[in-house]
Amino acid sequence: MADQNVFVMAGGTGVTIPYLNTIEKKISRSIIVSALESENGDLNDRKEILESIEESFSVWGYSENDNNLKRNPPKSGDVIFITNNNAAIYLATVFKKIEAKELDYVWAGRQSWKYKLILKNVIRIFIPYPLDVDIEKWCDAHPFAPSLSRIQNINKIYKDREEGFRHIIGRKNQTGPIQGALTVKIPDNDKQKHEEEMKDIEIVLSRLDTYCMLTHFECIVKEI
Repeated sequence: MADQNVFVMAGGTGVTIPYLNTIEKKISRSIIVSALESENGDLNDRKEILESIEESFSVWGYSENDNNLKRNPPKSGDVIFITNNNAAIYLATVFKKIEAKELDYVWAGRQSWKYKLILKNVIRIFIPYPLDVDIEKWCDAHPFAPSLSRIQNINKIYKDREEGFRHIIGRKNQTGPIQGALTVKIPDNDKQKHEEEMKDIEIVLSRLDTYCMLTHFECIVKEI
């Protein structure tokens, strides 16, 4: 885990439109490889994708103009949370980062993403992020929230101590929604004693594991 990072990326309207949501509407391995071949993409990337046991992949991406990712872009092995409307809704691991303009057609020709992220181990999740809301009303209105009867522990923990995604990524003292993409860095004053020698990714995954247990795994919706 020495060189691995955790990123939070916005899902935007793309995840709410079924034909644009290429996290759930996976792209076939052959289409990805064909796009790389037509643009003389990296041979090792093509080889590893071809040799994967997966026949199709969840794909997301980001713009070359995203200043938050220019210095420290996602790479193979990094962990990605994708958000929508102040909640974490997907968790995934980066398999490959590629450039392939020929894949733009799957997003109806939208060309805002120079970099495409081929994802693996994708899980649909639901972990609230907001502050100072009526959590039941908020969840009831959220497009990705399970029914209230299925997230009673999530709501109880929020009511008791407003604990959710904000705590997991070390932003419990931050106000307002997440803007754009960010690399998760846990502030020293946010770390508990047993976390002081841990890497950021280890802290995030440990907190996520604890949250899963506290909510009786209500935050895990389904595997993609």
